[in-house]
Formats: sequence, structure tokens, C-alpha cells
Amino acid sequence: MQKLGWFLFIVSFLPWVAILFLVPFLPLSIAEKTTIDIVLAVGAEVCFWLSVVILGKEVVTKYRRYLNPRYLWKKIRNFKRK
Repeated sequence: MQKLGWFLFIVSFLPWVAILFLVPFLPLSIAEKTTIDIVLAVGAEVCFWLSVVILGKEVVTKYRRYLNPRYLWKKIRNFKRK
């Protein structure tokens, strides 16, 4: 069950990558792109929250912190200063 939770957690980020880097370049109408974006976003959220239920809030909060833009920006700034 733990492996399923991790799988869902990782898969929940893939639709956001597709929304940013794949869907805008598809030869579709704006309405079709919007529909695909909505379906991908809802799917990503469903996968994420199912992984929270399976793994537990503590595990997901720990790893999601590393993906927080504020945390990443701080790490980048500290890396540049060294």
C-alpha cells in the first residue's frame, strides 16, 4: 500500500508538467486546451490527495516542503553565495 501512495504522489506532479510544457504547444483550439488543462489539474489533485490518505499527512508535508517555491528559492540563493 505504501508503494501505491508513493506512486500516486509522484504521478500527481506529472500533469502539472504537461500543463506547463506540453498542452500549450498542441495544435488544438483554446477550448480544447482548456478542457485538457482542467482534466489534468483535477486528476493531479485527486492523485495527490489519495496519496495523502495512503501515506499520511506527515510524510507528504515533509516532502512537499522541498517543492515549495520559497524553500527552493532560498536554497538557490544560498548556493549562489557559496
